[in-house]
Parts: sequence; C-alpha cells; structure tokens
Amino acid sequence: MRKILLYFIIATGLLSSNVLLANPLKVKENKQISPYTGYTRAHWLEITEQLIAGALNYVNPETGIFDLPKSTGAYLDLEDFRNENQARIMERIMVGVIIYTTATGKDEVPGYKGSITKPFIKAITRGTDPENEDYWGNPDPNDQIGVSFALGIYACPKRFWNPLTDKQKKNLVNFFRKQSFNTTYHNNHYFFHLFATSLIEKYGNGIESNREHHTHMINRLLGWYRGDGWFIDGNNRGFDYYNLWGFQLFNQMIYKYDPAWKEQFGNKIQDIASRFLKVVPYQYARSGGHIPWGRSLTYRFASNAAIGWAVINNNNTLSAGTARRILSGDLKYFWENGCMGENGLLNIGYWGKNQSLAETYIVPGDPYFAMHGLCCLLLPADHPFWTEKEEPMPADIAGGKVVVDGAQFTLNVTPVDGDARLYPVGQPFDRVVWQTPIKYNQHTYSATIGFCLTGEGGEDIGAGRTGYSYDGKKWMYRSRSRSLFMTPDHIASVYHLRSMNKEDHTPEFQKDELITHTLIGNDGEIHIFWHNYPDSLFLSIGGYGISIPHNSELKKDRSPQRLCIHGGNYYSTLQTILAPDGDVNSTLLKPRKGWEHTHLFGGLGAYCFWQSKAGVPPHTPIVVYVNGTKDRVPADVNVSVTKTFDGLIITFEGKQYPIKIIN
Repeated sequence: MRKILLYFIIATGLLSSNVLLANPLKVKENKQISPYTGYTRAHWLEITEQLIAGALNYVNPETGIFDLPKSTGAYLDLEDFRNENQARIMERIMVGVIIYTTATGKDEVPGYKGSITKPFIKAITRGTDPENEDYWGNPDPNDQIGVSFALGIYACPKRFWNPLTDKQKKNLVNFFRKQSFNTTYHNNHYFFHLFATSLIEKYGNGIESNREHHTHMINRLLGWYRGDGWFIDGNNRGFDYYNLWGFQLFNQMIYKYDPAWKEQFGNKIQDIASRFLKVVPYQYARSGGHIPWGRSLTYRFASNAAIGWAVINNNNTLSAGTARRILSGDLKYFWENGCMGENGLLNIGYWGKNQSLAETYIVPGDPYFAMHGLCCLLLPADHPFWTEKEEPMPADIAGGKVVVDGAQFTLNVTPVDGDARLYPVGQPFDRVVWQTPIKYNQHTYSATIGFCLTGEGGEDIGAGRTGYSYDGKKWMYRSRSRSLFMTPDHIASVYHLRSMNKEDHTPEFQKDELITHTLIGNDGEIHIFWHNYPDSLFLSIGGYGISIPHNSELKKDRSPQRLCIHGGNYYSTLQTILAPDGDVNSTLLKPRKGWEHTHLFGGLGAYCFWQSKAGVPPHTPIVVYVNGTKDRVPADVNVSVTKTFDGLIITFEGKQYPIKIIN
C-alpha cells in the first residue's frame, strides 16, 4: 500500500521525486509527555536502529569498510576524493553505533544480522596494523580520522577498548600519536587532532601526547570566539553551523573527557554555552526544523549535538522540557521529510537525496556526521531530559526577535507562522572555493522556505539578494557584507561594488558601496537599498526562493507593483513600494545537465525579482516588500513612505522607521 501511495504522490507531482515518506516508526507518539513532538526516548532509539541497520547493510563485515552507492550525474566528477574517505565514512557511521550501544548495552539492532560493533573494531585494528594488508599507512597531511575511535574508548571501553589485544591497543595509540603531531587546517579541524590526548597519556606508556601544543591550539580556538556563543571558523572566517557541530560540540566533549582541560578551560566553555543557549532557540521553526544557511547542511540534525552535549555535561541553561522539544523537533523534522532514502541511507542532501546542496569535499557517507546529533541517548532513561514534559520554544508561542551581535546576524521567529528567519548583516571574508554567496549572503534565510541552489560550479543567482549591473546584462549580487547597525527589527549593512575589470586594484576601503536596510516585520520584510557609485547603475532585488515540485506549473498572481508566485505548498511575493521604472518578474531555475534539483528541499527553485529598466542615480532609494509563506497566500501589506530632506520615513506594521540616505 505504501509503495502505491508513493507512486501516486510522485506521479502526480505532489512531492519532488527525492522526497519520500518517512519510514514508519513502531513506537506510538506520546502527546502527554511530549505535547509538541510526540517523541520519546524510544523514538530516538528506533530511528537510531534504522540508521545503523541501513548503513551496516553496505559494510563488509570482515574488513569494516563500507561500499556505499556512488554519487551520480555531474557531481560525481566534482567530488574531492582523498585517501581518508573510506575510513572517514566508517568512523562517521561508527558514532551512531557508539551512542546506541552505550545507551542500551546492546550489540545488535533490528534489520541487521550480527554484531554492530565488530565491523568497526575490525576496520580499526586492521587499518592501524602495519603488518595487515589493509593497513592505512601514515596519515596524510591534514587527515582528520580518529575522533570516533577515541569517543568509543571514552564512552564505551567495554566494547571499543577492552576487547583489543595488547598489540592492537598499542597500534591504535600509535595512530592517535601520529594524528596528534599531524598538520591540520587552521579551523575547527584542530579538534580532530587533540581529542585523543588524554588517551595517549593514559595508555601510551609514556609516549609524547603533544599536550602543550594542543593547549596552545585550544587557546587559539577560543580566540576565535566573537560573543553570544558564536565562533568564526578560523581561516574560513565565516559564521555557520560549524559553530554548533564544531565548536559547541567539541568544546563540550573536551569538557567531558579531558580533566586537565576541563580544569583549565571549563569555566570559559560553560560561559560560552550559556550565552549560546540564550539565542539558539530562535533558530528553530514551529515545524521543528532549524534555519538552513551556510555549508555542510547535509549534516542535518548534527546541530542537535550543541545542546545535547551541554545537557550531558550539566551545562544546559534551558529547561529539560524545552531542550527536548527543540532536539526532538529537529530530529522529527528530518525524519518525516525523508532524510533516510529508500536505499536505507542518509544520502547527500537536506531532506532526501539532493547533490545540488553538496560542497566538493562531501562524499557519500559524509552525511552520517549527523549521528553526533543523537548524543542525547547517552543520557540515562531516568534523566529529566527524557522524563520532564516538553515545554514550548519561541516558535510555539509568541515568537520574538533577537540580535546576535557576536555573529553579526539577527533572528526572527514570526508569530504568524512560527517560521524562524536569520538575517546575516555582516559576514567576514570567506573561502571563495565552497562558501558560496548563495548559502551565506542572502538578506534572509528561512527554516520554512529554504533557498534556491544551482549546484557546485553553477551560476550565481539573485534570489534573496540585492544586485547591481553596470550594463544591465551582467549582474553581480550581495556578498561579503559589513554590518552598519543591528536592532531587533531594523538592520543595515553595506557591501563593496566589484568592478567589471578583473584587473581592478582599487583598495577595498576606497571601493563604492551598495547600502541596504531591512525592516523586519512579523509577516515579511521591507528592503531599502541604494548605491553611492558616481554614475547610474542598474539595480535589482530578489525575493524568497521557493520549491516547486518537478513537472508542475509555476503559478503567478500579478497586480500593480506586486507579483506572487506559487507552486506546491509554497508562495513567494515581491511588491515595489518606492522604485524607479522597472520590471517585476519571476525565474524558474531549470537544472543544468547532470543535476536534478535547484532548491534545498528538492524540486525546482523559483523566485520573484525586480530589476530597473535603466541606470539608477546614486543615493536614489528603492523600497521593496518581500515575503515567503507555506500553505497560505501572503497577506497584502500596507506601507507608507514619506520623503524627508535627508532620507525617508517608512511606516511598516504600525511603526515608523527613519532611513538616512545621506548623513
């Protein structure tokens, strides 16, 4: 019956072909203790069992190496394969096994015959044995393997340390030592090389652990802290989810498993966690999903690890009921949106398989970093996290708006829909290679709406971004913005105008700029923008990028100065309030050859946009309203604009906002 229903859904275009119904759970929802999600510890365990069984059906039980289906289409030629990949895939899946067997004491799961720990033990002991044909050899420079091996020894020595022979233990500790002295990237990767330090000291019979060096590295990691619980990611510079599944996760794991560093850095880690936990609830929508933006989004519910490990270490400042509501909601969101494919795997993608999301360093198996998000299962069944009644998060009640100064963005949980939105005001210089402006530099990111994608190497697009052109043909869009100011409902930023001349050597501080203000409403946003280039420039702005099911029609509702597009369950609207002569149109993004989807959620991405018909003089403000919704048509907006001698006064949702054009 389920197959018939799936066929009907796909054939009729009600869902994109990559989004499948969740595998049904046997455990019944419990709305008494979990009124918002219905999830209990039993749901977490059953999902973990399905994830483990699905992955282990692709393992060679004798070698512990996984043979996962390869990527397809154009992305297959872009993947960055390295020697570590096979071991990296294995150790990411291993995290879920460590958590499950520690939580339950079991060494088997439904759907897989045999021990769930032995394949990993075999892979590790063979790979670290110089006399074995499967020996990995010395780690390559910057190799990141080993964290999961260490976690297994810390969390469950009964399964992952005690069964090893003395020789196998010596080989593994020697592997940890090599990684401890290995070179690394100057970002969150420091954590990969320092995590096993206390194991080297405990079991290494006096061999050097490199603790002094790693202590300096922890100081350096903490030096990247910018406030409100947020870190920049070292040489990557930018703010993204590596703050959750990198810095917050590993800070807490160090706190848990390294007594010396807990003594030295514990108070700092606690303080950072408490500040982070004040703002992170505003990143989750009523649906349970967190706001997608930045890279490595295929790690999905790995973000749960930030709160989960804080709970494990008694560093959680949220109520137990609120913490569980957030984490169960996020896990349920991904599960019910088909994160586990028909092949039984966590495939590259966000909901279902979607290679347009991936950066080139992502290979099949990497999505299992999400297993870190199951860490709450390390809490015993009688812990308040599991026994207390779920309590609401902001999206369940009145919502709210907060400024996150440290990360240079603001958050808005809308009271109308319970959507969670993030507004990147400033974004430090990022890596051009894979930190694309599409993922980092839109004016808004929405948990409910998602965003458009073109795949690695695809064209830059103007969805959700202001843009400019010198000739009306070649367009450039918002990137590397710098914050001017932030309040909960009014933010402003600038970004430099790039020259069409590739040999332009104008210093950054002398470049002309495009200035943007955003008024953050309870139901949509007002964008005000202008430029200070000496000559006229063509200007543009794009609205929310929505997901349109494959083989379905993009519907349009047009009125004077307003366009609303619709497809599937989603709507995007753009309305000009004050603008020179221009066109309001829409774009339906067709995939390039070898790609399947152009939206984060799957399907085809579509968005409204306005473009000026002619060059716009400097200091000429343009005022536009945008909104994106699900399951409802965006409401009409009433906005008034009054011109003053130095700018505008805009009345929006009953409040007046002065906008200074020239100071």
